[in-house]
Amino acid sequence: MNEDHESSGGGSPSAPWDDPALYVRLRREQERNRYRDGGQHATSSKAPEALDLRLLAPALACWAGAGWAVGREAADAWRQVLLLASGCTALAALLVVAVLRFRPPRHRADPRPGAPEHDPGAMGTLSASLLVCALCAATVLTISAAHLWARQRDPLTAAVASGQPVTLIGTVSQQPRVSATSRSTLVITTLDVEQVDTRASTLSATVLGDTQWLSLPMGTRVRVRTRLRPTEAGRAEAAIIPKRAGLTVLGPPSGILGAVTSVRAGLAQAVGAPGIGAPGTGTPGAAGAGEETGLWPPGARSLVPGVALGDDHALPAPLREDMRTVSMTHLTAVSGQHVAIILGLGLEALGALPRRWRALLGAVMLTLLVILVRPSGSVLRAATMGAVMLLGVVAGRRAASVPALCAGAIVLLLIDPWQSRDYGFALSVVATAGIVIGSKPVAAHLSRRLPRWLAAAVALPLVAQAACGPILILLQPSVGAWSVPANLLSEPAAVIATISGLLAALVAPAWPAAAAVIAWPALAACSWMVLVAGFFAHLPGAALPWPGGLTGALALGACEIGVLLAAAPRARCALLEGAGRLTRPARGRLAPWQRPAPPAPGARARHRLDCAGTRPSWRRSSSSAPARRSSPTGQ
Repeated sequence: MNEDHESSGGGSPSAPWDDPALYVRLRREQERNRYRDGGQHATSSKAPEALDLRLLAPALACWAGAGWAVGREAADAWRQVLLLASGCTALAALLVVAVLRFRPPRHRADPRPGAPEHDPGAMGTLSASLLVCALCAATVLTISAAHLWARQRDPLTAAVASGQPVTLIGTVSQQPRVSATSRSTLVITTLDVEQVDTRASTLSATVLGDTQWLSLPMGTRVRVRTRLRPTEAGRAEAAIIPKRAGLTVLGPPSGILGAVTSVRAGLAQAVGAPGIGAPGTGTPGAAGAGEETGLWPPGARSLVPGVALGDDHALPAPLREDMRTVSMTHLTAVSGQHVAIILGLGLEALGALPRRWRALLGAVMLTLLVILVRPSGSVLRAATMGAVMLLGVVAGRRAASVPALCAGAIVLLLIDPWQSRDYGFALSVVATAGIVIGSKPVAAHLSRRLPRWLAAAVALPLVAQAACGPILILLQPSVGAWSVPANLLSEPAAVIATISGLLAALVAPAWPAAAAVIAWPALAACSWMVLVAGFFAHLPGAALPWPGGLTGALALGACEIGVLLAAAPRARCALLEGAGRLTRPARGRLAPWQRPAPPAPGARARHRLDCAGTRPSWRRSSSSAPARRSSPTGQ
């Protein structure tokens, strides 16, 4: 009866919300909005994760302490550093009392009438954070004082102070490279000193020698008779070996350095690049000029070992200058990109194995990579980040990127405090931090006008270049207008060159013919990179002049922040929100070693909207104690 009545159209019309097509249409619109805004739209099902910056302050304290300590020039500098370390230890002892009395509050805010607005746990949290900073600073200062004490008593330091000719016995630890100017030609390398006039030494010296050092591959033992010169304050090397030094070769490369040299020589032979002492490498400005070009543009064969193994000693001077102009020199420095490629492909290929076996084999690959490319500052930083990622694989969860980066920086500074004054280490850390923090927001903003894959590809070099810009100003007072497009076009080719070059390097010692075939994709990729660098380096505005020094770096940073705030309204909103939080009274927060506990059953959710319009989130309790139940009357 009712069916006949409804079919005849005599009843009331159905409501709009009863139409199934309405829900399908709304769901499609929700998906479009989410992808349009990069997953940060108001209809997104997941709120953006907050940055974990608990280890940022300890990392900065460790970096500042190490940089100050290794920059002391006085003979008894270790006493000053040790005195400051004692002060930091005393401060930490005083803060322990406040930390032990710290009891995290059960609520972020007390809703009862008449309750105090200030959270009593704020002072305890501040004490806990200061305690971690003081402990990190005291530790790195103590280690730096020990290094300075041992350095002062080393015979190499005494030889520099005396100014008398000495006889050194050591091992060449870096591949010699040419630095040619209009006046002279220098061969730069590093010598790990073993003996100074028959006395044992553990320090290293920078070689600024003549062309006779070009014929010495990495790992060669030599005897040097010279008068040493002092280095600048803050340098890891304790002395400088000048030109006109008496050089005697004691033995060919052996051990690990000998194996690494053999692998590098095999890769250079496979791609036809000039090796150590090749014709043309000793003339000014002609490094790499002895390679046979043929099908490939000049410099492509020499670029393959640079991209794959970080061996850029044979790069032609014009190509090196073009890459420096468009900020592509990081492609010839083994860093986080190489570690990400190797570990990513390796763990993906070992996906069928248990997690522990994958992590173990990943650690083996990481160790072999570090040995193959030599452990520099950027390599050690990238290896530390890779080790943290492997620990995340073992634990079965993804590690937080920012705490991992801060922890890696702290560990590396504790191992070698002189990295605090290394520009390569600073560029590596700052670039990684910029990519971790800013790549996703920038990609989400660009995805409004570009496809998602293109927005992600543009965001990576853009953020990295912006983060490294102020530090690069300290090295070269110029700004490249074409750096971002040059790096954007070169990044895919760098991945191909890295994979193909590493495979060719591993195969070359056993099968040179197969290595030459495997290296063809690397040669094609490096040829593309050479063409890109040459094209953009000669465009107008490729190197715009900029004020140098700290003033120029701060000015460039301010300009980048201004452009960011003008182009991204959400960044402005987030900045204003952060400033508002700083002006409000501090509330209880967790200590750096504590983690928030989930809210107790029946706890009230405090709704909060951020600038992106995401859904409300829980304000979790900062302790494992159950939440207090309170009534509006305070009973």
